[in-house]
Amino acid sequence: MKKLLVLTFIIFAKSAFAQKDTVGLNVPFVNNTVAYERVFDVPNAPKNLLYSNAGLWLAETHPYVENTQLQLNDPVLSRVVGRVKSSTRVATDKVLWQTYYDTITYNFTLQVDCKDNKYRIRIYNIQYVLGADYASVDDLMLALINSKSYTLTKGAVLKTPDLKQCFQALNIAVDNVLADITKSIVVDNSF
Repeated sequence: MKKLLVLTFIIFAKSAFAQKDTVGLNVPFVNNTVAYERVFDVPNAPKNLLYSNAGLWLAETHPYVENTQLQLNDPVLSRVVGRVKSSTRVATDKVLWQTYYDTITYNFTLQVDCKDNKYRIRIYNIQYVLGADYASVDDLMLALINSKSYTLTKGAVLKTPDLKQCFQALNIAVDNVLADITKSIVVDNSF
């Protein structure tokens, strides 16, 4: 009986992990949604400093971000929300000594919640952008999990290797945005 209970626990734990990273690309996929969330501890940082710097970050242009749009700036909740468009260059082909690159662009909602000594960044509602064509990353992940290709509305087809490359590029884009905002959010702008 004990062995059966332990085996059931192992199978349950393994299936719970599979829901978070089904394809081995370290992409958080829960309840059919791709959403990144990280909490950062910042000792001796009041929430008003973190909150104002988060709003300032969304109001400026950044090296890893093409465009940011501030959508919500709530001082009561100490929450800042905006739409962010970010691009990442990835190597597509290597021929002899020359490497060919492609640019992959994403559009997503970035939310920053601030408290004294910590803040949380959420990235969700992510869209893959190809020219004037947009596709939900959630739909792309479902296609990848099911090992199917995905056809965009304009007719372009993303096969399984293309989908994997999209998610690898998404991880890079998210890491770059997180690094950029983390660098800016803890700066003391008082003089």
